[in-house]
Amino acid sequence: MSTPKLDLTFVRTQFPAFAEAALQGRGFFENAGGSYACAPVIDRLTRFYRQRKVQPYGVFPASCAGGEEMDEARVRLAALLGVETDELSFGPSTSANSYVLAQAFRRVLEPGDAIVVTDQDHEANSGVWRRLAEDGIELREWRIDAKTGHLDPAALKALLADGRVRLVCFPHCSNVIGEINPVAEIVALVHDAGAVCCVDGVSYAPHGLPDVGALGADIYLFSAYKTYGPHQGIMVVRRPLAERLPNQAHWFNAEPLWKRFVPA
Repeated sequence: MSTPKLDLTFVRTQFPAFAEAALQGRGFFENAGGSYACAPVIDRLTRFYRQRKVQPYGVFPASCAGGEEMDEARVRLAALLGVETDELSFGPSTSANSYVLAQAFRRVLEPGDAIVVTDQDHEANSGVWRRLAEDGIELREWRIDAKTGHLDPAALKALLADGRVRLVCFPHCSNVIGEINPVAEIVALVHDAGAVCCVDGVSYAPHGLPDVGALGADIYLFSAYKTYGPHQGIMVVRRPLAERLPNQAHWFNAEPLWKRFVPA
């Protein structure tokens, strides 16, 4: 069977920005920094801002429609990612989402507990966790091979050996060298050691839809504005972990999982 040919003309017509004179003749390969929004996204946002940008979940038509569209977005995206609807939240950015999660972990980790971070990570999935060392949390660095840039799962296994690691943070795909890490294999090692994991999918999601349910990650983060959408961060926190972490939102939003880590 022949491989279908990508219709580049059709693809480009889905992005109104490419019809702008100043952008003619250019190719954009910067999804890691941000991407233009496609027409369906722009159209939905335009309709929302024109017709439904009021306090949602009220009793009048515009308010009801606004709440329904917000819920629809979570339902559809959760289905695409293979997770439950209330395990998925929208936040301002991946950097902001990881910061909030770090504050939640700050409340449950104790001095002597350890966190593993990598030197292959973007700052968003590294700095917030490294700062927990100020509270007596031990930071262990899973280092890349200096020649290949590869993260060796065997090296991680050694870091997990003493049973003190509670959280492992690593990227699905490196934003520097582009290596795709074997997430499911790494997650299995982490879970066997009694720890949980936070996977930064920001540099992977623009190039392949992650099946978060199949990967088994406890936390999975990526950014909608790098996948042709609005400037928002997508955050998946699987139920067993979400129910263990303390609420970071308003007290009256503690119960719905999807509001628990969105302090808005």
